Amino acid sequence: MNAHTLALTCAIGAGWLSFNTLVIVGYFFVCKREALGLGERNSFWLTVAGKRDEKSAASPAVPPRSQPSQKPIEERVPMDLPEQEEPFLEEPIGKPEEVPTHVFYVMFQQPSIELNQKVQLVLNKWGAYFDAELKIYVALGVTPQNPLRIANAYPPGLMPTEEVFQQEDHLLGGVSIILNKPKRKRGFDKVQLGKMVELSEELAALGGALLDEERQPASRKTFRDITGG
Repeated sequence: MNAHTLALTCAIGAGWLSFNTLVIVGYFFVCKREALGLGERNSFWLTVAGKRDEKSAASPAVPPRSQPSQKPIEERVPMDLPEQEEPFLEEPIGKPEEVPTHVFYVMFQQPSIELNQKVQLVLNKWGAYFDAELKIYVALGVTPQNPLRIANAYPPGLMPTEEVFQQEDHLLGGVSIILNKPKRKRGFDKVQLGKMVELSEELAALGGALLDEERQPASRKTFRDITGG
């Protein structure tokens, strides 16, 4: 082997030895870092943490945010508000429906106790009774659901009771005979209309004038118009 070949061989051997030495040293170095927990990933976060610490040291301290209270929030108790009363709306009160009536007036010429006695006898004959609420006399006739009503012809239209009927303080100057107009003029309704005319004529015969609802003298035509024939 000449000198040139020997030098080349020595150089190659030295390079190979150096390379192997470098590989071995690097392997031990890497193993040592992993054993200390200083891998590549952890070294990155350590570097970032170090930079944050430097920034924190340079900037003034910021007070930590207050943590929300862990105390339970008390439930709000609803307040009982006074109930508003609904406005009371009064229903409009209209006039009661007026029932059409037939009316005769008997106006006495000379009121007296004797006349009162006679009027009372006629009322008793017709079976009339005193209505304490209306203060009038009621004769049922042939239609009790629509009776004849005998009232005082002068305001307020109140008749004396049987106990005071013959006293001077209750002399009658006239009476009115009232009957609700029936829906039809036949049967018992027609008979009741005739009873109204009959009672009115009987009271007028005691000494009075018989007048219609217009306070005009009643005639046979007036009677026919009421009774329907």
